[in-house]
Amino acid sequence: MNSLATMLSTMSEIDAILDDLKEELGDLPQQVKEAEEFVRLKNVQAEQAEKDIHDIEEFKSRSHIRLQEIKDKEDQLAQQQFNVRNNKEFDAITHEIESLRDERNKIYDDQRTIGVKEENLRSIMEQSKAELEEAQQHLSEKEQELTTISHGHNDEITEQTKKRASLAKVIPTPIFAEYERIRTFHKDAAVKVKKNSCSGCFSAVPPQKIVEMRNKSDLMFLCEHCGRILVGE
Repeated sequence: MNSLATMLSTMSEIDAILDDLKEELGDLPQQVKEAEEFVRLKNVQAEQAEKDIHDIEEFKSRSHIRLQEIKDKEDQLAQQQFNVRNNKEFDAITHEIESLRDERNKIYDDQRTIGVKEENLRSIMEQSKAELEEAQQHLSEKEQELTTISHGHNDEITEQTKKRASLAKVIPTPIFAEYERIRTFHKDAAVKVKKNSCSGCFSAVPPQKIVEMRNKSDLMFLCEHCGRILVGE
């Protein structure tokens, strides 16, 4: 490349291509990430609800066995009461029977409470699984959309990025840093002078500056109004 202006103009053209390619993707990559996170959340909710229900079922099984043990023990103690030899033995057996009844009543209370909890958990699990299925479908659609749009773009983005990197190596570092700074304000950091005007903001460029641009191709010239880099026609 013969001039700084030509290199900056080419860099601007490359950046315009990259901007267009990335703009076509829009916020799809972010949407895919959000959909993936939502799927993960619904998976966790469904799995936790399923685990809690499993714990409840185990409790119900253990409590059923314990209730049967309590009944058997009460029957056994009731028979023993007929064979006691004194009031002390009778009172001890009676106290043990009352303790068993208290334990049985507590199990009944826990079963009622856990029954309501199980009902709520099953409702949560069903809802979470339905939402999970819907979220997975949404994620699949977004991934397919991203794949479709990205198809063919990746090679182009890679090619243009390589061109940009090669060009950045030959542009003087201070000039390239200024170009990047201007890019933060204007995507088209380098624009051509057309009909003696800046094609970025359409302000007139002084004739003297146009003459200097023709004669000093190794210098960078900026628009006095918008600050973009000016490139001769």
